[in-house]
Amino acid sequence: MLYEESVWFKENLSKHIKEQSLVLNIGSSTKYFIEVEQPYIKKNIFDVLESKNCVVKNIDIKQAEGVDLIGDVTDANFVAKLKQMNPAAIICSNLLEHLEERKTFCDALVKIMNDETLLFVSVPYSFPYHEDPIDTLFRPDLKELQNTFPSLKLLDGTIVDCGNFFSYSNKHLNIISQFINFVKIILAIIPASFINKTKFKRLLWNFKNISATCAIYKLN
Repeated sequence: MLYEESVWFKENLSKHIKEQSLVLNIGSSTKYFIEVEQPYIKKNIFDVLESKNCVVKNIDIKQAEGVDLIGDVTDANFVAKLKQMNPAAIICSNLLEHLEERKTFCDALVKIMNDETLLFVSVPYSFPYHEDPIDTLFRPDLKELQNTFPSLKLLDGTIVDCGNFFSYSNKHLNIISQFINFVKIILAIIPASFINKTKFKRLLWNFKNISATCAIYKLN
């Protein structure tokens, strides 16, 4: 998740989620990822929900610290179990682009919902190829994302500008290290344009803005 994307979640969770709600975080990843690798997720999502006395259940297909429920959302029995929990909200962030069976997965999310459930979805809109373990390059705008959930009603949505890729990928470095990396990119980009087109395209991402498509849905 990108920082600006997490701010969108913060604003909309604060606005739409009621006190003491049950929230399912699908494809949550680990506690380390949430609190150390991308600590703004904890600050802008988990701390906001905690302030509302919400119960958050982290769900992932792999066992790891911080995962509350382990299961495959495309498994009918697991879907039935989640539906019985009667969630007020479901979060699905930066997951759809990593799925080969995206339609099956999205249909399963809809089956978990009840009449009052809100589904918060985010997907990269402008972002380079990144494996986890695959990347299908699904980069939808709001219309394309709506087509992924044809039975749902769009309550709100936008494409969130998240700055340029160089700043994102080098944010953990001090200013001197960032400058050194920038010089390395400049020195590498010219020969790459002649001898390695794949590397050239990857290097060009450092000068492009990145963004995410973010949306809120409910049953029609």
